[in-house]
Amino acid sequence: MSRPVGADRVFLRTLMSIPFFSARCVLRATARNRVVVGYAVDPARVAPFLPDGLSPVRDDGTTPISLVGVELTNLRVLGVGGPGGQRVPVVELRVHVRPDGAPSGPAGTWTAQAYVPRRLVAWGARLLYGERVATTSMQPIRREPVDQVEVTYRFDWKGREQRVRARGEQPPVMPAPGARAHALLRPRWRYSTARDGTLLRTRVERPAVPICRVQEHHVTVQWSAAYGDIGALLQDQSPSHVLLAPRTPVTVHGPART
Repeated sequence: MSRPVGADRVFLRTLMSIPFFSARCVLRATARNRVVVGYAVDPARVAPFLPDGLSPVRDDGTTPISLVGVELTNLRVLGVGGPGGQRVPVVELRVHVRPDGAPSGPAGTWTAQAYVPRRLVAWGARLLYGERVATTSMQPIRREPVDQVEVTYRFDWKGREQRVRARGEQPPVMPAPGARAHALLRPRWRYSTARDGTLLRTRVERPAVPICRVQEHHVTVQWSAAYGDIGALLQDQSPSHVLLAPRTPVTVHGPART
């Protein structure tokens, strides 16, 4: 049974009223088989879909929007082993944003929509971080042909299979210092909106890690069905970048009101 909305709100306010909560590590995990398929979109077309208080990042005149598939393993939530056998796949569509009026301020990402296979995970993300998360059946697949790695994320939505796949070279190599891949793979902040409309900011820590050079990729997504009007912006667009990171430690802190 779901918690009543009022109880959710009280619980979240109570947590964020604790002085050390936003600084405390809430979740630790290893992000495995992370596929990032990015698109460059006109910021003016992105802005109407963002919550109040956020503006699209402008990178060479465009805003990065990324479809990300990842498996979170070795989950520890507040120091306790996580749900679902400590292995949770996630597929999300995220937009690179920054706070209004801060052209050089703390850039991060806002999740337009995420999908997970477990209700408890979705409930926790919605409660603590105000994330847009839905549950559906999901099947991540990893194959390792000779000198290669291939990762596929498949999930069902509204009776249709959605699929993201990338194949890269082994062994992985470290991107050059200052390479765009670092900003795309390691956004420091996640922005979301609490039930009362308050903008939340969450610190995320990820070290620089080697990535596989992507040789081939394939995306079959019904953009409007899975991601609504913001997803429709990507219909018939070709990716501007595709990244494949085999393994990344990640630490997520508690949300703070901006």
